[in-house]
Amino acid sequence: MKSLYEKTIAFVLQYIDEKKLSEGNQLPTEAQLAALAGVSLVTVRRALSELSAQAVVRREQGRGTFVARPRVNAETTKIGSLRNGLHLDARSKLQSRVLGCVARVSLVEEARRLGLSAGAMVWEVSRLRILNNRPVIWELSVIPKILAPDLGAYLRRLEKGSLYELLDTVYGLKEAREEQTLLSRPALTREHELLNLMNFEWVVEVAGVSLSAQHQPIDAFKMIFVAKAFAFRLETAPSFFVEAVELANTSRIKKVRQSSN
Repeated sequence: MKSLYEKTIAFVLQYIDEKKLSEGNQLPTEAQLAALAGVSLVTVRRALSELSAQAVVRREQGRGTFVARPRVNAETTKIGSLRNGLHLDARSKLQSRVLGCVARVSLVEEARRLGLSAGAMVWEVSRLRILNNRPVIWELSVIPKILAPDLGAYLRRLEKGSLYELLDTVYGLKEAREEQTLLSRPALTREHELLNLMNFEWVVEVAGVSLSAQHQPIDAFKMIFVAKAFAFRLETAPSFFVEAVELANTSRIKKVRQSSN
């Protein structure tokens, strides 16, 4: 059960969303927030202190409390680098930290999603995305080892850049589309630890499969977003666009084969 302090934090976050407050907008006074939330001034001050420590709000002596940062617009269906999908401005600093890359036997569901035989070997890549010095996304990628046999060695040398760019340039595994599911749920213990979450916080889990233009599964992925930090924008591609991509790639392959004969 949430404490009054936790409920007040959730109330302030909900208030910011419902009122569509953006960076620099002022929140009601502490007394007004206490009346709206039905809690004491002490509880409101503790909640605002926690949100200030998380850089969600900014408290100015004698002036009040202001929204410090808006939610990041995340377009997870957009193909390409994560930075482009998050629509970040030039001031935003996005870093990637590789937590692990291990070769292991695929799980039954992973093998099914990746079109592999039971017990096939895969790479499991764990990465943490850090935005403006705060961990905001935990990514898990499962990649068939047969498609990228020495991925572990390459990844250890990858300080910057995209995993998908590496798969494309080194192994010719170019992502053309993704199949995704999106789920909002309470954070698990490991997610609390990695993303510095409070006990009551939720995450948004985006899970799916990346496929090439020839419908070959490249990667079974899971991305865990800090719920309070993002607003999600989803868009479907027209069928004629998907077909055009497939036809273009098929045509290119035929030309390469003809030139080699």
